Amino acid sequence: MNKYKELFPMYKNNKDIIYLDNAALAFKPYDVVNAGNDFYEKYSISTRTADSLLGIEVAKRINETRKEIANFVEADENEMIFTSGTTDGLNQIAKMLSSIIDEGEIIFTYFNHSSNIVPFLENFKNKNISFKYVDSNEELLNSINQNTKIVAMPEVTNNFQIEYDIEAIYNKCKKFGTILINDAAQAVVHKPVSIKNSDVIVFSANKMFGPTGIGALIIKEELIRKLLPSKWGGGQVQAIGNNCDWTSRTTMVRFEPGTPNLAGIFQFRAAINFLKKIGFEKINEIENRVANYFYDELIKLDNIELASKRGDRVLLFNLKNIPSQDVASYLGHRNVYVRSGTFCAHKFKNLDRYSSSYIRASISFYNDENDVDVIIKLLKEGGDFLDFL
Repeated sequence: MNKYKELFPMYKNNKDIIYLDNAALAFKPYDVVNAGNDFYEKYSISTRTADSLLGIEVAKRINETRKEIANFVEADENEMIFTSGTTDGLNQIAKMLSSIIDEGEIIFTYFNHSSNIVPFLENFKNKNISFKYVDSNEELLNSINQNTKIVAMPEVTNNFQIEYDIEAIYNKCKKFGTILINDAAQAVVHKPVSIKNSDVIVFSANKMFGPTGIGALIIKEELIRKLLPSKWGGGQVQAIGNNCDWTSRTTMVRFEPGTPNLAGIFQFRAAINFLKKIGFEKINEIENRVANYFYDELIKLDNIELASKRGDRVLLFNLKNIPSQDVASYLGHRNVYVRSGTFCAHKFKNLDRYSSSYIRASISFYNDENDVDVIIKLLKEGGDFLDFL
């Protein structure tokens, strides 16, 4: 077992697992698991029990985590909202923006995750809003004009790894007062992400070695001042009047009603610190090496159809005349975890150059060449079986 696998309890308890679905969910290191246990074993009280020794400590840790996450994307703590994940953050921002935008155009890329499309379709469907899908970075830049109200895009995709120049796109958006929403769920694991070149950033903890069920919605202060919360409840209320009037608290908790995912908050901070400790440079160095080795081994197979290029950390491929789901099932029942389908990016099927379904292997820094050797061996051995399926 390599030294990085040893940091993750999943490998201790599943010694033979070959896990290549990291674009969906990454394993959790001991640091993150222990942070959750730490909350439940030592601090497990409600945030409403604020006037107490433990309550003060929990509030302090929540505030420290908010600052840590904000600093991670060069934001202010008053621009950071806890969510249950990227999908929740995109739903919230779509609903909040629908209260201040009534007409114009929203631009998506064909490679957007469905969570970065459907919330806008639903919240703007009864408004004078048109929707446009673009392919390349150049087409996106050329499409932004005075009628463009929102651009919703991924800085890094979970599929074909299309490269977008976020800085140039943001500068074009600013020229026309367009709001740029950056789905950074994939990007935050591999590169610095900044609110300085976006109006909104969303990401989840679970793809950056953190827990499921928690994420961050970052909104630039000048925009957040124009928005009302998208959901209501305890914790955000200052007072309720005699009729329909009520007043909200003025801090960021006004966007976070209800009991937060406290253990998740503890773990989120641990995940960011773990990511910083490993560092983008080391993560990218290992992932590029393993991904290139995987690519080089795949192209040696006679029946392979590769949709990715050398240098991609997400490898999409098919075996000729064999459905991708059959391949994923064959591998999955041999403790090798890949994905099949469109990976919630359904619109890329509209582009003629792509197939309607792929096998996806997404690399993390704890993967190694041995993982690749196992999957290649299984693909070679499984020829007759897969043809039978």
